[in-house]
Amino acid sequence: MRYYFKLAWISFKQTPLLSSLIVVTIAVGIAATMTTYTINYMMNQEPVPGKADTLFLVQLNSWGPEKAYYSQGEEERVPPYLTFQDVQNLWRANRAQSHIPISGYRDQLKLSGQPDSNAKTALVRSTSRDFFSAFNAPMKFGTAWSAEADRRGEHVAVISADVNQRLFNGQNSVGQSITLGALEYRVIGVLDTWPILPRFYGEAMHAFRKPRDVFIPFETQVRNALWSANLQPFECWRDPQDSSFEALLASECVWVYFWVELQDANQRRAYEEFLYSYVQEQRVLGRFQRKIVNKLSTPTEYLADREAISDDNRVALGLSLCFLLLCLLNSTNLMMAKFHGKAGEIGLRRAVGASRQQVFIQFSVETMLMGIFGGALGLVLAQLGLIICSRAYQHLSSDLMQMDLYILVLTPLVAISASVFFGLFPVFRASRIEPASQLNSV
Repeated sequence: MRYYFKLAWISFKQTPLLSSLIVVTIAVGIAATMTTYTINYMMNQEPVPGKADTLFLVQLNSWGPEKAYYSQGEEERVPPYLTFQDVQNLWRANRAQSHIPISGYRDQLKLSGQPDSNAKTALVRSTSRDFFSAFNAPMKFGTAWSAEADRRGEHVAVISADVNQRLFNGQNSVGQSITLGALEYRVIGVLDTWPILPRFYGEAMHAFRKPRDVFIPFETQVRNALWSANLQPFECWRDPQDSSFEALLASECVWVYFWVELQDANQRRAYEEFLYSYVQEQRVLGRFQRKIVNKLSTPTEYLADREAISDDNRVALGLSLCFLLLCLLNSTNLMMAKFHGKAGEIGLRRAVGASRQQVFIQFSVETMLMGIFGGALGLVLAQLGLIICSRAYQHLSSDLMQMDLYILVLTPLVAISASVFFGLFPVFRASRIEPASQLNSV
């Protein structure tokens, strides 16, 4: 085999322009396909490995009696979020292993003591301490806040790695103070790089964006009436009594995502029975007058229901595969031209005793060599394409634009396999050349 690779390298150097054109054609097709495939592959990753069947979004049909929240044929759909009073009731009942309310707002962030001119807008996620353990959020410094902080709504915060780098130069900031709006918070934890994709736990349209800048207890948001109507989605079948935050809390408006962690099928059945009993109790109080529709949606089911992953991604992947096919067909034509130019050499080799099988192996190895070069160059071009995409779509998480080990191994394998497969016809034709037809031209 070493001999055949030596012949392939000599042949490559004899026709450098044509051989390089074949390599570049393969590389461009591979780069376009693998760039698109990488993004599509990362978008469809399991968000929290090992917990696909233990995390559930709680959905209840608390909508008004006049009409359904949304109907699709005979199926009645329910909101993805709950009212504040339902979140409080379910959380206090403590029937799941973990309870994770999800809300948020926008405010101005700066170091305590800095002038207001230094403040920058920050996106704040309000949740519970269970958020970090249930979603496997990695901590670089410190820990999540305590259960007592959840109950009392303490002014504590976990900040993202980006915020820690901007405010504290990446150093351990646990114990330091930050100011959000008019309130001061004590930093008790710093998130490490968090490769969770999609970020299923909040708004589906933001599933591929970076994590929020600051995380605080949900009760802290509630007690201090922290609200950004243009950031946090909410829907009402009946208007609140007035425009105050307190009226929103007492209303039938839905605006809090509520996730629970249930370890097995028995816990899930028990929780479903609990939800049914809860809705029946609320009906006695005049609520939940529509058909009972209680749902426990896994992250995958929730994202599919909200169409977080667009069909445009699959279309783009299909188009890139068509482009790869076109590139490989062009490389086939170039290989035919290359091997046709070596007809005299093939005739001479056949005349001195080389079999058709040996000629076939020789040129198969040559196509493999061009596939290796094309795969290596395609890998570099694909990485460059991902860097360009990352800078062009800075609102998206950079984790989408990174190849993992699977992609790094797959890319050259696809290039080599494709070049060998599409080179079979030119190689077969070259191996069928009769020596007598070529000896006169040698």
